[in-house]
Amino acid sequence: MINWKEEVKSSLSTRIKLLSHLSSMSNKYYRMEEISNSEFEEFDPLFCPKKGAHPLAYYFLVDELISLIKHPAIVSNLTDRYYALKIVHYLKQTHLKDEWKKFLSLPPKQQTLERGATIVAQWSQPERHVSYFAISSALDNIAEQTKELLRERYPNHTIFSIPTERFNFWKNNIIGDNQWNITETRQLIDALCEVLFKRLGFYGNSEMYYSSENSFIDHVLEHRRGIPITLAIVFESVARRLGIHCEPVSFPSHFLLRWKETYGPQFKDTENFYIDVFNGGQFLTKKNCPRIGGISRCPIEKYNVHEAATAIEVVTRMANNLEIAARQHTHVCGRTARLRSALELQYMIQPNDANTILQLGRIYISQSMDLSELVERLENIPEDLELISRGQANLILQTFNVHIFQSYQRKLQYREEVRPKIRNPSIKYAIGLIVKHKFHGCLCVITGWDTFCTAPTEWKNQMDVDELRDGADQPFYDVLVDNGSCQYMAQENLELASNPGWIHHYQIGRYFYKFSGAHYIPNEAAAREYPEDEKICNELLVTYMQNGMTYSTT
Repeated sequence: MINWKEEVKSSLSTRIKLLSHLSSMSNKYYRMEEISNSEFEEFDPLFCPKKGAHPLAYYFLVDELISLIKHPAIVSNLTDRYYALKIVHYLKQTHLKDEWKKFLSLPPKQQTLERGATIVAQWSQPERHVSYFAISSALDNIAEQTKELLRERYPNHTIFSIPTERFNFWKNNIIGDNQWNITETRQLIDALCEVLFKRLGFYGNSEMYYSSENSFIDHVLEHRRGIPITLAIVFESVARRLGIHCEPVSFPSHFLLRWKETYGPQFKDTENFYIDVFNGGQFLTKKNCPRIGGISRCPIEKYNVHEAATAIEVVTRMANNLEIAARQHTHVCGRTARLRSALELQYMIQPNDANTILQLGRIYISQSMDLSELVERLENIPEDLELISRGQANLILQTFNVHIFQSYQRKLQYREEVRPKIRNPSIKYAIGLIVKHKFHGCLCVITGWDTFCTAPTEWKNQMDVDELRDGADQPFYDVLVDNGSCQYMAQENLELASNPGWIHHYQIGRYFYKFSGAHYIPNEAAAREYPEDEKICNELLVTYMQNGMTYSTT
């Protein structure tokens, strides 16, 4: 029996504790762009049943955090919103580590591709509600549309005499063979291709091939475009629901589905057909295989050599695609968070892969993050791994140990009280002001300043700082640009925006808690670092508004 009163009391208590923790985060982590997972362990007693939390506490917390994130930013506490996203990122990924273990414990026949793809989508989109039920229902719907088309064309097909229980079994289990004779199987595949690629319009997204959204099955089902691997997962999942067996084959240069008219050891030499879902479901053989994607050789040239990929291997390739997408992202700002997420996904899937540990460790080192979990993993690399892996582990461990003390020292500096920066007459602008670059025209908000350029010499040379009228001996400003980037700009290149408006940047809440319509109001931590800026900001705005400046809150 459910005690609703106790459940509501527990929900309220959990949410109140969460908000208390949330309100203290800015002062703790103001200087940190990335926060170590170990720093979030204070949240574990709030949502982990093993540490005394209510069995539904995880869902209480996620519900509260998503509500904060989805609330209109214009009327939100932007700082709470910023850290809410970081907390929900930690909660969901901690939860998904347990879900991944459950997935691995399933019999191989129950490790379906869509279940693995759902975990990838959930991991990479913590702010979005991605449920396996919704994804499974969307795939069910495509299967039903295929059956409707089949009924129009072949009303006597055997599929219409199959009980519901059988369909449910195919939905949840990888079947080893087609469930129909050759003619009926062909009829079903033709109907599926008609529905998927012509009526519903699924297609390969070649223009934005490495966009991370192409790797998320929920986005692919919603927008009906993707890359070979996600389109193949959709096709295989629907085909399996209809009693058709397709095998994913992970070629180095492409991802295809392999299909035979019949399977089984006695039919080992039966001709393979390869379904190219990226190009409208073309059926390829060795004879008619094109040169796909500009490669010089047909990917199926080595006939019947490649083994079918397991669900774990497919998920691994999806994680690798996300790493590539993160590295190719246009703006440097935010790339670290995306790359960290992709590498942590790879680490969850392949926890003993030395190269993944090395790449993830480099990010942790660059952000002065906690290396202890990676060091512990390296120290306990299983003895049965190849000698080269253990040799790599030892070399990486030596590198990490050198940085651990340095990271600890930097961490102590981050935790020190923020020292106020004192203005001098040369500093014209203040944090929170919305400015415009005189030559490029981009809108920015100021998050910090230096009395002179403190960037490394290499950066100064690259940006031609000496060519500026006042050179490096003038104030320079840290700004968040409306295009999502973070930049360091000279004072002589900036002017107050005549029509200030909302700046679209994910780091806004790190420095500001509210948008006033004309400027951003610093949060407590930023105001403590720049105590004199509020007065200057207000004086500048009053003067500028008297001269006819307008502003927009849209």
